[in-house]
Amino acid sequence: MRRTWLASLIVITTITLNACSTSSSESADAAPSTDSLVHELLTHCTDLSVPKLGPGKLCLDKDFRWSTDDFSFANWGSSTMATGNVTAQTLVSLFGHDAVCVASEASSCILRPAAIQKLEEWNTALNGGRCEGLATLSTRLRLGMESLSAYQPNARNTAELSVDNPLLNESIVRWWATQFLEEVTHRAAEARERSPLQLVGDLFFSLGNDRGDTIGMYQGTSGHSVTPFAITLRGDDFIIHVYDNNHPGKRFEIFVNSKTNTWRYPNAFHGLDGSVITWKGGTGSLELTPMSSRKGPFRCPFCTTSLATAPNVVTIASRDVSEAGFVEVTTDAGTFLSSPTGITNTISGATYSIGKGSTGGLITVTIPHAITDFDIRLKRESKNLSAADVVVGLRRSDGATLQVTGDLARDVLDDAHQSSALLSVHKDRTLVHAPSSNSAQLSLAAGSRITRRTLNAGEIITVRSISGNSIEVALKGAKGATTPFAKIPLLQKSETIELTMSIDDRGHLTFLPSRLEPVRVVVPKVPNFTPGKPNQTTRTTVPSIEISEPD
Repeated sequence: MRRTWLASLIVITTITLNACSTSSSESADAAPSTDSLVHELLTHCTDLSVPKLGPGKLCLDKDFRWSTDDFSFANWGSSTMATGNVTAQTLVSLFGHDAVCVASEASSCILRPAAIQKLEEWNTALNGGRCEGLATLSTRLRLGMESLSAYQPNARNTAELSVDNPLLNESIVRWWATQFLEEVTHRAAEARERSPLQLVGDLFFSLGNDRGDTIGMYQGTSGHSVTPFAITLRGDDFIIHVYDNNHPGKRFEIFVNSKTNTWRYPNAFHGLDGSVITWKGGTGSLELTPMSSRKGPFRCPFCTTSLATAPNVVTIASRDVSEAGFVEVTTDAGTFLSSPTGITNTISGATYSIGKGSTGGLITVTIPHAITDFDIRLKRESKNLSAADVVVGLRRSDGATLQVTGDLARDVLDDAHQSSALLSVHKDRTLVHAPSSNSAQLSLAAGSRITRRTLNAGEIITVRSISGNSIEVALKGAKGATTPFAKIPLLQKSETIELTMSIDDRGHLTFLPSRLEPVRVVVPKVPNFTPGKPNQTTRTTVPSIEISEPD
C-alpha cells in the first residue's frame, strides 16, 4: 500500500499491530496467516528510496549516525585488566549487596561461596564476547536512557567514549550479564516463540516507540546480539538494519523473507579460515529483548540454597572458544548433547539456553528434579584439538553447588569411545571423576564454606547430599584407597571461609581454613530508566525526510 511520508510516520508512531504482543499464550492456530501478516507489515512502508540504506523502500528509520551512535571499538572477550571483567561490583550492581555479600558495611564485600563460583563461570563465558553488553548500552545511550557524561564528561557522542574507560567497561559487563537473569531470559524466550515476520511487526512497534529492544540471533551453539535502527523493503525481504558491534562503522542487514517466514544474516561472521559465514533460521532462533526487562531489581538464583524441588542445573563455558568444550548429559529418559552445529535434546522436561557469544560461551541445561540419576561427559570437536579447558557447574536442590575446571573435554564428538563421566549424579550423592591423564580443580559451595581441592589424575570425590546441616565428602585415590566421609558444616549466616581439602597421615580428609579479604564496592542507585520514555523525542515532522537522503 502506498502512503505519503508524513502519513507513514503517523502510522509508525500511533498504530500497535496485532503481532506486537510478546505474550507466549497465543496458540499457533490463532496466529495470523503469513499473507495477512505481510499485508499488515506492508502498511508501514513507503515509496521512498533510502540510498544510505541500500536498495529498497523506506519503512522506518531512526536515523542511526555512523561514527557517532556506535562505539568506535569492536566487540572483544576477556580483558587483560581484572576490572574490565565480571567483578564483585558487577554482582552487587545486579543483585544488591546483601544478596551476594555476607553481612558487612555497604562499602565492602566478602562474596558468598556461590557468588565466587559465579564469577569464575561468567568470566569464562566472557571469552566468547560481550556483544550483549555493547548492544544494550549503545541502545541506552542513543535513546538517552543513560548520560554520556556519566562515563566521560567531555564526550559528545557514543563513538568518542574510550575503550579504556573503567566505568564504561564496568557498565558493558553489567549489561552483558543481564542476558543470564531470569527476568530477561523469560522475555527473550517468549520472543523466540514468535515467527521472524511477527518479530518484524514487534520491531515496528519497538522502534516507533523507542522501546529499546536488542536483537538476539542463534546459530548452532553460538549467539550474537545487535542493535536495530531501521527497516526497509527490498523485493520479498524486509531488511532490518543493525549496528553490529563486531564491525563498528558499518551497516549490516538481517533479511526476513515474506514468503518463507525465515531470516538470514549474511557475511557478518568469519570462519577460522577467513571465509564469510551466513547465519539463518526460522522461529526459535531470532529474538527481541525489550529494555524494560533489564530494569531490575533482579532475583539472584544462585545466592541461597535451592528449594527441595528445584531442578538440577548444569552449566559449561570454555576458556578458548577456538577449542571449545561441549556437554553430554545422559539419563535413562534420554540424552542432551551440544555440538558446534546445534543441540540434541531427548530428555523430557529438560530445557536449555545458549549465551550470546562464540561457540564455547555459556550453555545452561535445566534437568527436572524428578530425574535423580544422570551422567555428565565433556567432549571436544576433533581429536586434532587439545582437550578443551572448561568450567563446568552443577547446582542441585539438596547438595553443594559443584564447579570443576581444567582440561576436561577429552572425548571427541562422533567417536564411539567414552571415558568415565566427569560427574555421576545419583539421588543421594554426586561423584566427580578427575580425568585419567590430568588433574582437575574442584570447588564445593555450601552455606558459608567454599571448599577447594586439586583432584589428581584418576581421583574420585563423592559428595553426599545435605543432611543435618552439613554435606559429607570422601576421596578415592587413583590406586583405590578411600578416605572416610568427612563433614563440612553449612553455617549459613557466618562469614565466608575458604577450606583447602587435603589428606593427612592417617588417610583422613582435613580442611585448612582461610579468610577472604573484603573488596571495595559501591551500592548503586536505582538506574535512571523509564521504559518507553527516553530523553530524546521521536522525529515526526516533515523535515525528517532528510534522513532518507545520502550523507
